[in-house]
Amino acid sequence: MKTLACLVLFFVCLGQMASSDKILNCYWGTWANYRPGNGKFEPSNIDPFLCTHISYTFFGISDAGEFKSLDTWLDMDDGLGFISKTIALKQRNPKLKVLAVVGGWNEGSAKYSAMAADPAKRATFISSTLAFIRQHGFDGLDLDWEYPGQRGGSSADRANFVTLLREIKEAFAPLGLELGIAVGASEASAAISYDIPAISEHLTFINVMTYDFHMAMDGYLGFNAPLPEVERSIDYWLRQGAPAEKLILGIGFYGHSYQMTDSSQNQPGAACSGPGEAGPFTREKGFMGYHEICENNWQTVFDSESKSPYAFSGDQWIGYDNVQSIELKMQLVQSRNLGGAMTWSIETDDFRGLCGETYPLLKAMNRGLGVDTGNGGGGSNAGGAVTEPKPISTATPTSTPMPTSTSTPTQTSSPTLEVKENCARDGFFMKNGDCNGFFRCVNGDRFNFKCPTGLYFDIVTNSCNWPSGVKCPY
Repeated sequence: MKTLACLVLFFVCLGQMASSDKILNCYWGTWANYRPGNGKFEPSNIDPFLCTHISYTFFGISDAGEFKSLDTWLDMDDGLGFISKTIALKQRNPKLKVLAVVGGWNEGSAKYSAMAADPAKRATFISSTLAFIRQHGFDGLDLDWEYPGQRGGSSADRANFVTLLREIKEAFAPLGLELGIAVGASEASAAISYDIPAISEHLTFINVMTYDFHMAMDGYLGFNAPLPEVERSIDYWLRQGAPAEKLILGIGFYGHSYQMTDSSQNQPGAACSGPGEAGPFTREKGFMGYHEICENNWQTVFDSESKSPYAFSGDQWIGYDNVQSIELKMQLVQSRNLGGAMTWSIETDDFRGLCGETYPLLKAMNRGLGVDTGNGGGGSNAGGAVTEPKPISTATPTSTPMPTSTSTPTQTSSPTLEVKENCARDGFFMKNGDCNGFFRCVNGDRFNFKCPTGLYFDIVTNSCNWPSGVKCPY
């Protein structure tokens, strides 16, 4: 009996060791800092023990292929310092990896296609990326090119992507840096974009974006990530030669919403007339984070075919993932012996515990990997008071106001200096006849700025803001 007990304990420990080797990659949309109220998300909201990796999104590239910040005010230490605050989480959990993510949907494909096709631009991209991640202390790169051969790319992208990944790996390997990518999940997309066996050779892991299967443009009510379609996508990648241990299953912490054509026809597949109403935090039609969905108190049904929940109220309908559906998806990770799971994205989980425990979805993913989350969870500020944006200080002449927007803002233009012109007193001022432009006076010197395209300067908050929130006299 004693021998049997020892064997049981051995195999239990072995199972825990296997689970602990799997990745739980937490993508983080850093622009959630600009969301209002309880939707605002900062590095202090992150629990560094609920993720093996934090994927910091997004960085971009120039036309010449140079790696760059898309929001220097948010990223750098002369602004909000999100990069250094995120890297500092490794002091609390030394096992945590933090990756810089370049690309994303808004970056498009054309610049990446041109870079991958040109040896000089590839060299610029690799050298500038390496310099950036080493300077700031990142543990590697996640290349989220959406997508090779599509959205303005070329037919040569499929082969050029392999070359690009091989050259990045050659530069990264001596330094022990990780290299991952995010990929389109479906066979229809993947067959165009990826030479799966070839790219797999050069990668630490492959994040498969197994979500966004259905949305309002389809014309009918559908699920964001129905389990049968998720399974088909993963099995396709496996059949094409992707090593199971490198495939990371994607799980969405959000849903796609719809306006029903007939509110009495609320079953999946019924007609819709367009995207649903925007949520109070994400403020995007056709989309809601789980932290918005769970507070709606709509009638909820768990669909046995898709293994996913949907909810409805009036003419509004949404398909999404909850704890129950995520538990089933994590069984897929184990049954296919995948390398782990990832989420897009942690700031739309119920990170404040507004509907119960903090991070319920992320904790369900951890449990699915055999990780005991205990009674903890939530960062040092999770569930706490909301820190509202502060007005820009006038102490430093180079400070640049940034918008309180719902999406990633672009950097304001570099300031130009006009000495002693219209600067009788220090402060920020709107430019005459131009609500997009503003200037700052410091000791009689005038520094001219322009807000990002589509934003106006707000004289109340000394920041760039949406036109609807600004009283423009011109």
